[in-house]
This record gives sequence, structure tokens and C-alpha cells, in this order.
Amino acid sequence: MTAIVGLDIGTSAVRAAVLEGGKKGAPVLKKYGEVGLPKGAVEGGELVDPAVVEDAIARLWKTSKLPKKGIVMGLANQRIIVRRVEVPDMSDDALRAALPQHVGEHIPMAVDDAVLDFVPLEDIPATQGGEPRRAILVVAAQRDMVEQFVGVVEAAGVRVEAVDLQAFALVRSVYGARIPLGDAPQAVVSLGAGMTQVIVTKDGTLRFLRLIPIGGNDMTKALSTGLGIPPEEAEELKRRVGVHGDPGAGYAGGAASLDDRAKDLLTDQAAQLIEEIRGTLEFYNTQSGDAPVGEVMISGNAARLPHLATRMGMALDVAVTPVKLLGDSIQVGKTGLSDEQLAHAQPVLPVAVGLAEWGLI
Repeated sequence: MTAIVGLDIGTSAVRAAVLEGGKKGAPVLKKYGEVGLPKGAVEGGELVDPAVVEDAIARLWKTSKLPKKGIVMGLANQRIIVRRVEVPDMSDDALRAALPQHVGEHIPMAVDDAVLDFVPLEDIPATQGGEPRRAILVVAAQRDMVEQFVGVVEAAGVRVEAVDLQAFALVRSVYGARIPLGDAPQAVVSLGAGMTQVIVTKDGTLRFLRLIPIGGNDMTKALSTGLGIPPEEAEELKRRVGVHGDPGAGYAGGAASLDDRAKDLLTDQAAQLIEEIRGTLEFYNTQSGDAPVGEVMISGNAARLPHLATRMGMALDVAVTPVKLLGDSIQVGKTGLSDEQLAHAQPVLPVAVGLAEWGLI
């Protein structure tokens, strides 16, 4: 059976998941591996030091013994535009051929310089004297950026079969095997080291995407600066103490312990991020006219922060649940990883897994 590899190039690490189709329907995770990246190699989802990233990918493939074909790579940065657009009613094949002439005025880049694709949303009935139309979600990525990523991966000796949005991969892995609750939209919030992705979905389809330039690294920096400690020590402290779970708690001040001071600083940083997420969800609701988001699923490296999900749920007044794929929508094969290692990987698995699922559809 063909194995598909999802490659997630993040701010703090490169990660890969190998999936095969399962006999009972759910895909099987065959392998998972990651190699850390030094700070500054990838910023905001863009390559800053391509040679370092190339080396990390090569080491990931060597140490994890991954297939070198069937690779689906994910992207997420500000040089990718996602817009809802209405177009004349036509078949998918006809629309794909005519896409540049229908979406050019809706994207802030020349269509000749963009890689274009679309996702169907819904049909729009004809109004009096008009013609039926289609609503689609247009994805436009700057061609030179895409080619740079593909070039770096293939220079590491790996052949890229397809390129996908990380956001689509997240939706695919989170909602692929579960039925969203009720008729309200849902959200997936991916809390990365360098940025946060807020994805609003409805009926399992991505409807809105925003990238927020705040992530786990900002929390580490807040601790390092506020407490006058090295970044490495701040990172360990962050993962140990987390934020105050109760929105009314915090800000001990004075003779507070190091842990309490750390919680105060992390809570303040988390509050800024939560407000950005709240504003994003409210913007979507205003623009779409949909009901308020009824559920938030969180993933990503920063989702490991103790008590963050609790605090976010209370602040947003919505159920916030960490994503857990393994044993539910994804079967676990003989990965060679311990249960503890797999549990630790759960928050950062969804992108790589969702990318690999693209090849199993």
C-alpha cells in the first residue's frame, strides 16, 4: 500500500508524518519524526536561512528513515491569500481553466506571479433577471515563494508531489473523521512557535483564515526579558508553569515567587493573543452573518502551555478542546515511538497528518 508523507516546515522544527490507508477506513500512522530548527531559520512561515532548513529536512529523512517520494508539503505565511469570491456558474474543470480571469481583481498580486487554486463553497441561485453563480474560496500563493520551498525540500533529496495550505491540512485532520456539533461554525486555532492560525470552518469546510504574528516564542521572550533569564531557561519555565487558569487570577507582584511572576507575564502575553483570536472570530461573524462559533479546537506547540485552553475557553465563552487524533481518527501502527513520545507529539501532529491525508483522498 502506498505511503504518503506530510511535511510540516514550522518555526521551531520540521516534522513529517507517514500515513497509509487503513483496512477499517481510518488512516494508519506508520512513522513520525521531527528535527528542531534554530531560531531565525524560519520566520512568519517564510524561509530566512534556506540552507539550515535543507539540512534539517535531510537529517529528518535520514534519522526517521522516511520515504523519499509521495511528499505533500504545507505552507502558511502572509504571501498566501485566501478569499471568498463569487464567479459564474460553471463546472470545476471549466472554472479551473478560467480562474485567472475571474479572480484577478480580488487578489493583491498579479495572476501571472501566483499559483492559484480554489475550493467550492456553495451554489448561489439566480436572482430575478440574473444568472446562477458559485461561491468559491480562492487560494493565491506567490509563485517565487512556493518555488523556493519546493527547491529547498528537493535539494534535501526529497521529491515534492503536492503543495497544500497548512490550514486545509488542519481542517482535514481535525474534522475528517468527526461530525461538527450543530449548525454553528467551528474554529481550529493552531498555536505555533512563531504565529497563530485562526481557521473558521462550517460543515467541515474552511471558510475563513487569519494568521496572527504571535506565538509561543513571544511568550518565551516575555519571560526572558521580564525575569532577566536566558531564553533556554525561560522556555523550560514556560512549559512548566503555564498561565493562570482563572481569568480573574494573576498579577501577584511584590514578593511573589519566580513561578508566580512567570505566570503573570505569560498570562499577560496570552491575554493579548486571546483578544486577537476573539477579534478574528467576531470579524468573521460580522462579515458572514453566521451564528457565533460554537467550538474551538486548539493544536500546535504552544497548545502545550498549561491551563491555556481553560483560560481561552473562559475568556471566549466557548468550549475549547485540544486536538487529539491518535486512536480516534488516526490508527497507530508500529511507529517505533513509545506511548509517551506519541502523547507528547499529539499537539503538533495535525498539520503533518492532514497533509499526508491529502494523498489518501
